Amino acid sequence: QSGGADHRPTFLVTGATSGVGEAIAAELAVRRARVLVGARTAERGEAAAERIQSRVPEADLQVVAGDLSLMREVRSLAYQIMGSTQRLDGLILNAAEARSQLTLTDEGIETNFATNHLAGFLLTHLLLPQLRSSGPARVVAISSSVHAQVRMVDLNSVVTGAPLTPDSYRTSKLLNVLFVRELARRVEGIGITANAADPGFVRSNLGRHAVGGHRMLRALSRPMQSSPERAAATAVYLATSEEVARVTGGYYANGHRMELSGLAKNDQLA
Repeated sequence: QSGGADHRPTFLVTGATSGVGEAIAAELAVRRARVLVGARTAERGEAAAERIQSRVPEADLQVVAGDLSLMREVRSLAYQIMGSTQRLDGLILNAAEARSQLTLTDEGIETNFATNHLAGFLLTHLLLPQLRSSGPARVVAISSSVHAQVRMVDLNSVVTGAPLTPDSYRTSKLLNVLFVRELARRVEGIGITANAADPGFVRSNLGRHAVGGHRMLRALSRPMQSSPERAAATAVYLATSEEVARVTGGYYANGHRMELSGLAKNDQLA
């Protein structure tokens, strides 16, 4: 750790080894933040850190590894972070899966739900004391406009994936929005803000597990997808801009606060 690193804000970016997550990590490094590069494995993390360092030679990076589809590894990741840094000024919950077929983790949880929502929920709660002591601090969850397509949420079905597998990704993105809204309410007044960012339709490897028509659709729409760097802008804005330093519980796209769907505004569901 460099001599001046203690004075730099420290951010954890989950899923920072490709696409939007790597772009967010790189932009935070450009802004002279210390970045904890969240990766599924140390090898993937080190490769991403090397790519970022090649573009941002002065980057202050540390790889932290854990498979966020498994809650035991989410806990391990939190303990790694608690043991390696005193400060945590921001948490960017970016790690995600978009499986179009039902897959359960070996803990018996539907994979999209486990990775996209439950991991961020648990990680945030485990790191909340550190965020609070470092305050003002910010939590940013990467959601999606597809959250507005969800018409009903049965949490029992969400956990196991049956019978809503085709909608599990969209549902997980709705849960991201509900999470930041309820988190914002619960941490109000203790120096922590929570907001959701929509990166838009972006070129990434998020659909790497897609099959059949889902895979074909992603391939055909690739020319319309934005770059990871452009997609990262809203999350970086929410994590760093003074304009939103005291804004919380919002859902943002293209740097602007957006109207929520009816379910996303449901306080009881949140």
